[in-house]
Amino acid sequence: MVGIPKSNRCTFCKLRKTKCDENWPTCGACARAGKVCSGARNNYKFVVNGCHNESASSDSAGAASDDGSQIQTQQPRGAGPSGTMIVDMKEYTAAVGPGTFHRMRLTRPHRPRNAKYNPPTPSPTSSPTPPLTMCASDRLAAQLVYCLESASGTGRDMLIWGPSIWMIPRRLGSESPVLRDTVKLVVASWANSQRVALSPEAWLDLRLHTQALGSLRKALQEPGQDLVTDTIAAQWLLQKLEFTYDFERGANQERHAAGLTAVISRGGPWQTFDELGIHAAFDSFFNILQEDVRLGRDCVFMNSEWAAAFRQAIDAYATRPVLKAMYYLWVEMTAWPTLVRLVRVLCQDPSDTMTAAELVLRATPVIEYLEHDNETTLNSLMEAGDIVERENLLNPDLFPTCYQFRDIDTAKLFYTHAMYAIIVYRTLQEANLVLGSYNPSVMKRCREYSKRIWMTYAWMRAQIPLAVEYTAALVFSYESANEEERQFCTRSLGDLEYYRRPPPVGQWIHATIMANVKGYTGRLPFLKSRDISIEICGLGCRS
Repeated sequence: MVGIPKSNRCTFCKLRKTKCDENWPTCGACARAGKVCSGARNNYKFVVNGCHNESASSDSAGAASDDGSQIQTQQPRGAGPSGTMIVDMKEYTAAVGPGTFHRMRLTRPHRPRNAKYNPPTPSPTSSPTPPLTMCASDRLAAQLVYCLESASGTGRDMLIWGPSIWMIPRRLGSESPVLRDTVKLVVASWANSQRVALSPEAWLDLRLHTQALGSLRKALQEPGQDLVTDTIAAQWLLQKLEFTYDFERGANQERHAAGLTAVISRGGPWQTFDELGIHAAFDSFFNILQEDVRLGRDCVFMNSEWAAAFRQAIDAYATRPVLKAMYYLWVEMTAWPTLVRLVRVLCQDPSDTMTAAELVLRATPVIEYLEHDNETTLNSLMEAGDIVERENLLNPDLFPTCYQFRDIDTAKLFYTHAMYAIIVYRTLQEANLVLGSYNPSVMKRCREYSKRIWMTYAWMRAQIPLAVEYTAALVFSYESANEEERQFCTRSLGDLEYYRRPPPVGQWIHATIMANVKGYTGRLPFLKSRDISIEICGLGCRS
């Protein structure tokens, strides 16, 4: 008699005769051995009993049940060339429950002994149907889809990285290994982050990380126009992984930004991007602009030709109004590195009125765009109920109400818009100081946009640990806060990065927060050092 296995272990652990920790989609043993985990065993077993020379009706008498509530049906599934046909016996046992039990057998219909059997002549064009097998790329795509679906709406939902994550599974069958190797790392790191007993230092699989970096290096050295999308998507995923799961090895951020800029700009403004390529490019823009600010250079995508090409691509591929608004915002914010560069010039020479006038000339249209976007797009989202105010149960004494959002894309647009409004207003304030034209409305608007970011925290807190980019918005809001609000910002920054080993900034204190605020608005230089004393002494911002 066939026994019923009690273990759910995967195939690899079963062959090794070891206990499986059942931490699927990739168990610990498979992760350490670099194997593709088969997952849990099936709850059914096929038993081959041979072929029985009996009619479909011969079993009906023996299949009768004493329970009057049991119903049996026979469903012929068709006959093969040899006269064999599959009969499905269904039994519905009400006494046990609503389950459906199947008993399958092979039967041959009776025929007279004197009858001649003429087997059908096989068609010369017919060929046996090959068994359906799942290739390695399909298994990997299934694992990624499982990761995306099982964590939907939680703090481990990778959709927070960008909508392009859902377009990646269909690309895993391409000839380039760079995207497949990166997705293997994504799946393994995400699975490791789900294991409570595993420390955050071990979340990033170092073997797969090295393999993915090697594939990316090869893809960048041997560019192919048909593989541009794979390279952009892989580099975007690697940048997000390092920034989220292992900042110590995130020194590649500058290289990733340079690689993304090179790959995107290589084909010129009017190159052909597919849907994944354009979404992954815009999901990478924050990293690209951030590195341009650090290095004190203008963004290569800020000229009018690139802006026109990007807007045309946005109209072609971005269907949701929220995503269109977000991508249009990135196109406008290609001016951010230039504004910061001009502020640095003013800090070196406070009497340079020509530079101050140029700064006002460049910042004014960006502010006009941000205010128009606030009055149209964001107000329409509020009227539609995609952004609503609710009672704040987290910090009711400090903020009686907080914002709730329809989805993560809406939340990202809301706090990113507020963050960039603060940045541009701060750069304009520096120009006004040089020109002697004090404008109190600048400080007022910074305060209003900062409050929006604080009222977003209650919703974003549920997106920990992947809500890393929200820390930037929280940092820029700090300067407009009073003492109590600054304590709230400091606590919130610590909560958002509690799992990162080591934290990128270390301990968030007043000096480190203000150094980052002033560094990314041009009021302090970036210094290549990890010594925190340069920020405590106000000399610069660590880079």
